[in-house]
Amino acid sequence: MHRILIFNPSFIGDSILTTPLVNALSKIYPGAKIYFCVRPESADLFKCLENVQEVITFDKRGDYKGLTGLWKFACKLREYNFDMILTAHKSFRSLLTLKLSGCKNIIGFKQSSLSFLLDKKSDRNMKLHEVERNLSLLSKIWDEFTLEKAKKLGSSPRVCEDSEYEKKVSTFLNTFRKESKKIVGIAPASVWNTKMWPVENYATIIEKMYFKGVYSLVISSPREYGVIEDLKEECCVPFMDFAGKTSLTELASIIDNLDLLICNDSAPMHIAAALETPLVALFGPTTESLGFFPYGRGQREVVEIKDLYCRPCALHGGRRCPEKHFRCMRDIKPENVMAVAEELLT
Repeated sequence: MHRILIFNPSFIGDSILTTPLVNALSKIYPGAKIYFCVRPESADLFKCLENVQEVITFDKRGDYKGLTGLWKFACKLREYNFDMILTAHKSFRSLLTLKLSGCKNIIGFKQSSLSFLLDKKSDRNMKLHEVERNLSLLSKIWDEFTLEKAKKLGSSPRVCEDSEYEKKVSTFLNTFRKESKKIVGIAPASVWNTKMWPVENYATIIEKMYFKGVYSLVISSPREYGVIEDLKEECCVPFMDFAGKTSLTELASIIDNLDLLICNDSAPMHIAAALETPLVALFGPTTESLGFFPYGRGQREVVEIKDLYCRPCALHGGRRCPEKHFRCMRDIKPENVMAVAEELLT
């Protein structure tokens, strides 16, 4: 086996949760060159991984848009002459693209669209975590497969940091720690509206932390900065505003230097879990049963309203609450989050 492609150009968190599969494959096929296909916006998070030969980007909304783009990207993949492709992506477009790449050994999930195009099919067991579901693809190519063996080989998710930026941010934040201050990261935004805890609650947390001598550092992507502007309107104490000012690898460097991150179910959550930064994650429309809880060896706590009749309402959350009450997030109280956060900070 010479060249292997792992294909998952999905959301940033989904690609992060695929890295244990990369880790495991590099040990099962130690001489192989492993390629990882992700969306262009998340590529830098994986370029430093020692077991990745090359990160290939699939921009399905840009250069490879439409049927012409699909064929163009398939032709690009043909040039690599892959011996094997493992795909965690299940869309019609993905399977057709991979089939057109000319590879004769494509492994994916039998629940995928056009799954008849796959050469080998694994069951996507929804009772497992997403990391474990991805690792289960190995059952079709590894005679010694058990999930426990695969988890051991795969270990925890991994991401890349910006080493130069990490030095700068570490020096900056350590000036506060000289005063015995701790730094808590706040990531209040999400791609999905219903995954966001109300911004006024985040403001309450920042205020409570401030009066306990803990500084807050706020992060978000540039396109989510409107949420941060709302947070500034709600918050009556200062906080460090790094929102929209960093690349993904710089963001990872910041998260790695925090004493704690408080966030929604979002990409920063998965980055924190990969870096073993202590973490409080707030879950509303999604649940543990969907398989996307933070995964890894670090300290982490999930705060949620359990046994709420309408949870989960969607795989990723939605634009608005289908029940129109948004209880899954509104019923999570700042004092409860604060109690969990303080416990992890001690």
